[in-house]
Amino acid sequence: MTHLPTLGLAALLLAASAGPAAAHAFGQRFDLPVPLPFFLFGAGAAVALSFVVAALFMRHRPGDRPPTVNLLDARPFRILAHPVLVFAVRLIFVGVFFLIIATGYAGNQNPLQNFSVVMVWVIAWVGLAFVCSLIGNAWALVNPWNTLFLWAEQVHGAVTGRRLSRGLACPPGMGSWPAVILFAIFAWMEISWPGGAVPRNIAVALTIYSAVTWTGMFLTGREEWLERGEAFHNVFGTFARFSITEGRATPEGREWTLRPPGIGLRVDKLPNAGLMVFILMLLATVSWDGFTETEQSKRIALEAFYMIQDIGRLAVPIVELIGLAAFPILFIAVYLIFMAAVGAMGGDVRDTFRLARIMVYSIVPIAIAYHLSHYYTLLAIDGQLLISRISDPFGFGWDLFGTAGHKVDIAVVSARSVWFISVGAIVVGHVAAVYLAHAEALKFYRDRRRALRSQLPMLVLMVGYTMISLWIIAQPIVA
Repeated sequence: MTHLPTLGLAALLLAASAGPAAAHAFGQRFDLPVPLPFFLFGAGAAVALSFVVAALFMRHRPGDRPPTVNLLDARPFRILAHPVLVFAVRLIFVGVFFLIIATGYAGNQNPLQNFSVVMVWVIAWVGLAFVCSLIGNAWALVNPWNTLFLWAEQVHGAVTGRRLSRGLACPPGMGSWPAVILFAIFAWMEISWPGGAVPRNIAVALTIYSAVTWTGMFLTGREEWLERGEAFHNVFGTFARFSITEGRATPEGREWTLRPPGIGLRVDKLPNAGLMVFILMLLATVSWDGFTETEQSKRIALEAFYMIQDIGRLAVPIVELIGLAAFPILFIAVYLIFMAAVGAMGGDVRDTFRLARIMVYSIVPIAIAYHLSHYYTLLAIDGQLLISRISDPFGFGWDLFGTAGHKVDIAVVSARSVWFISVGAIVVGHVAAVYLAHAEALKFYRDRRRALRSQLPMLVLMVGYTMISLWIIAQPIVA
């Protein structure tokens, strides 16, 4: 995310120096211990080696899933899941939601002095994604739009005895396309919108999104709209499939299970076309965000600007919008081309679209890894602003908890640690993707040789993307 003008990012931008080994998003110059190509090819080789290991040793029967542990069998977890505690947590986060809107409308419009900016762009978008990816789907618990509509449903049902939602049938083929559209708008706001760091703009955007979400829930049903139209339910829910816990309802009651990481990405229900595009966009937009901060991106954008500068002030936003739209389209096209190759190697190119929907969940560990590597410094440095904003959320000079004077420590992370965390996350994410793709191929083809052949194009795709991802991370930031 490039538009948040916080102290941490400002310091990082000022400190980033040009040169082939000045690491992307680092606050100090870090000369790699070996030339960058060695890292790129080494990481690619690690992903390729994981494919060899999977080919030699994976013999899962289709549908095999490792056992899980129900955490609710232990008393401490039953206490954590108690309805009173769940209600209290939801109430707190509803309060935070209204505070974000209130500070956006009525608070100091300096983004450094306003609670809404750090909460939306750093804590909610970045921090919550990490929690959902690694621990479990916290968004399902704290989603304020879901909570408020659920409470309204309960009150309306108790008073009238009728459902609040109209329960209208969704049009055929609607799938998850509303969520795709809303996420595309969010991606533009996060990456390209010049007003994205203005608190009042954030409050207006949240107000509009609330109206859209609650209207969708009213017309189609709360759970129906969550699945089809609520963009963040789909973002965090997709990330949470990788996590080590899962909460779900069963005929016997609710379960809260502990499971191996990534096992939730095994396909139990074929995703619709919209959800497939949504997952691919999730990865593409984070990659585009990283690429836009590189010198190469700025050079391309400048050349495009010169080509259309005669149209005036709209030239810059048009260039940015074209890039933001073209990158996911290109990404999806490349993915489908490789899926066609997977189908051809597996014996029937007619399987392409079905394979594309089956394999798309294997991309999720890569999206999580890139999200971690790209936003790690943003959370560690800019997230510290929350400490001061808690005491003075409106920027009025308050000091409610004695933390208003807290200063951001930009040295909290080192360039060396960020680089190795980035390399490790991206390599591990791609290795997990190789495993999941191979497991789904075994399940789909039911023949080990065909499955192995079909995964050769996937291997090429993932090795290539590993190297591209690390190259982007290694580039110096260009303001």
